[in-house]
Amino acid sequence: MSVYPRDFSEKLALSQLFDMVKARCKTDFGKKLVDKCKPSFEYEKVSQWVEQTYELARILSSGDQLPSRDFMDIHPLLVSIKAAGSFLPADEFLQLRISLDLLYDWTQYLKKRQEQYPELCRLTYGFIADKELPKLIDSIIDERGQVRDNASDRLKEIRADLVNKSQAVRKVISSVLRKAKTDGLTEEGSEVTIREGRLVIPLKAENKRRISGFVHDESSSGQTVYLEPAEALQLNNEVRELLYEEKREIARILTRLSDAVRERMDDLDKGGRFIGIFDFIHAKARFCLHIDAVKPKLTKYPVIKLYKAYHPLLKLSHDQSGKPTIPLTLELTRQGNRILVISGPNAGGKSVALKTVGIIQYMIQSGFLIPVSEASEVGIFKHIFLDIGDSQSLENDLSTYSSHLTAMKHFVQEAEESTLFLIDEFGTGTEPQFGGAIAESILSELMGRKSFGVITTHYANLKEFAEKKQGIINGAMKYDVSALAPLFELEVGKPGSSFAFEIARNIGLTKKVIANARTLVGRDHVDYEKLLNQLERERRDYEKLTKVLEKEQAEITELRKDYESLKSMLAEDKQKIIREAKDKARQIVDEANRKIEQTIRAIKENKAEKEKTRELRQSVATYKEALADKKADKKAKAASFNVGDWVSMEGQDMSGEILNLKGKQAQVRFGNLISFVDLKKLIKGRQQQQQEQSPRKKAGSYSMIDKRAQFQGELNVIGQRAEEALVNVDHYIDEAIMLGTDMVRITHGKGHGILRDVIRNHLKKHPMVDRAVDEHIEMGGSGVTLVVFK
Repeated sequence: MSVYPRDFSEKLALSQLFDMVKARCKTDFGKKLVDKCKPSFEYEKVSQWVEQTYELARILSSGDQLPSRDFMDIHPLLVSIKAAGSFLPADEFLQLRISLDLLYDWTQYLKKRQEQYPELCRLTYGFIADKELPKLIDSIIDERGQVRDNASDRLKEIRADLVNKSQAVRKVISSVLRKAKTDGLTEEGSEVTIREGRLVIPLKAENKRRISGFVHDESSSGQTVYLEPAEALQLNNEVRELLYEEKREIARILTRLSDAVRERMDDLDKGGRFIGIFDFIHAKARFCLHIDAVKPKLTKYPVIKLYKAYHPLLKLSHDQSGKPTIPLTLELTRQGNRILVISGPNAGGKSVALKTVGIIQYMIQSGFLIPVSEASEVGIFKHIFLDIGDSQSLENDLSTYSSHLTAMKHFVQEAEESTLFLIDEFGTGTEPQFGGAIAESILSELMGRKSFGVITTHYANLKEFAEKKQGIINGAMKYDVSALAPLFELEVGKPGSSFAFEIARNIGLTKKVIANARTLVGRDHVDYEKLLNQLERERRDYEKLTKVLEKEQAEITELRKDYESLKSMLAEDKQKIIREAKDKARQIVDEANRKIEQTIRAIKENKAEKEKTRELRQSVATYKEALADKKADKKAKAASFNVGDWVSMEGQDMSGEILNLKGKQAQVRFGNLISFVDLKKLIKGRQQQQQEQSPRKKAGSYSMIDKRAQFQGELNVIGQRAEEALVNVDHYIDEAIMLGTDMVRITHGKGHGILRDVIRNHLKKHPMVDRAVDEHIEMGGSGVTLVVFK
């Protein structure tokens, strides 16, 4: 993959991004890989890189404990002992063992999870990582990085002799020191010390000849000398010889251990490379998680579908300062629009949008996850060209505009279908009339080559060009016209205004200056800008209206869900009631059949005695009357009704008094409720039946009678939302049914009839509601629903 210009990374501040990744590396090899990180134009390679980063990010975010400890780059250690006879110091062998232990743990971890992390597991192929060498090192080097006493039999003997000889030397010297203190030849607090690797005693300089021995050193003031007594010379020599012998034995042991490393050099070299690569991928994954990056859909062909995309560095900066970052959404495809022309006011976010596209494309083709929505889709580009900022070349004596044209020359010569070009402030740097014309011509040439691109501009001719041509589309950075403030949000599909006059007015330029500027620009251009501004205002109004409609739609959807749920519950209740009714009917029939069979059997057993037969027939008749009593009672209607008659509704026990008769309806008072009822639904004479109830039944029904007396026969839901009203209606209807109420009134008002229709449609599904109709015109008409129960 090629990028242009040479300072592409600097222009997009990619070095900041890579520095953050490098800071997360633990090995020099991993850091070198960050420095070498460049995008690839090969789909297979990019796909593999991205998948490796994605797999490691999944490991880190899954909570699954990845083996981890301090480790280092083992390559320098391996290089230092390539020559035969060379050896590593003991402390470096300790570092090698730690790294090899981690290498083994990593490879085993990945091989056990090959199906979950296939790309990472593939990195472990081609070398052997086992515990044999780390165990060998551990048997020789201890946790402090020193050679163990039992590394060899000879080393063990040498160190044992050293202990004995050293104790003997210290014993002799301590004895000399005690005598010197007694004789006043040294200070009372003096102790045995070491100079040039030998045990010595401190003496006052004037007394150095009073004790036989060898002076190894003196203090800086010259007042104290450090003397090795003659009695200890031979023992110290023997200790010194043992130390030399220990050093030679350690060298021999470490050389032998280094030979074991050299025998495995090929596998270790590959293992060391794996450690560096894994460190690099691990650093990438950690950085990607830090910026909330994801794996998008990756395709072989060029395409850019970015949804909710962020500039990673800008988002990190804003997050630290507590500022919001507005995401970017755009689509560039081979079949649709391949080029986006972004316009809008200065400092409105045009350049940031362009840089976001560039840095995200660079990241994905370098194997990074990107800060976008997972629904995003990106393809592979072979070339990415960038022209941004002040490109004045002092070295080549080129002006800013000439430098821009030099870049455009490269673009036109090298661009093809898999090229992505990014041009900021296209055409600026010279006279607008000529700069705009040249920019339009270059843009037309790039379109002809079917390249992909994002450009930013203020030029009206480029906006018009994008409106007229297929494959290119305008985009505007949103702007709050009323507040005269940028919103930093890209809207694709319309050109943007620079809002130059509005900004000038906002910063305080006089009306005269602005009016003169409008005249100089020309009416056509001013009208064009006014049209763009008007479109921006209308768009803002439309967005506000859309949000309101979306909220209302969400409420309707939620209400529909509640309605469907309630409908389902009522259907279940209905089926339950039907089943219970059938079961009850079956029990009644069975009981009746048993009664008849018993009667027939009794008649046969008594040989048809007249008196006994009469009694049995009377018993059957009484039982039949008891079963049919309620049904017969419902049908026992009076032929006519008069004002003052006591009546009840069919199927209800509560009685009421007729107050007035109008046609086929009667105005009846049921307790506190007065309502019009069809005459065919009334039954006469229920007051007397209630009076004939036994005192025991009345006493037992006291609490229910008390509740009926307190029950209000009307529910007012005017002003309530449909969802709230239905909940209140359900509670009210349940209470009315429980109290045996025949009918109730629900006052909802007329309005547009929406609340009335919702309530009545709801009541029609209720298994205990016979009908829900308009109240009498004198009692509220269509603004009140009269609910009659079965």
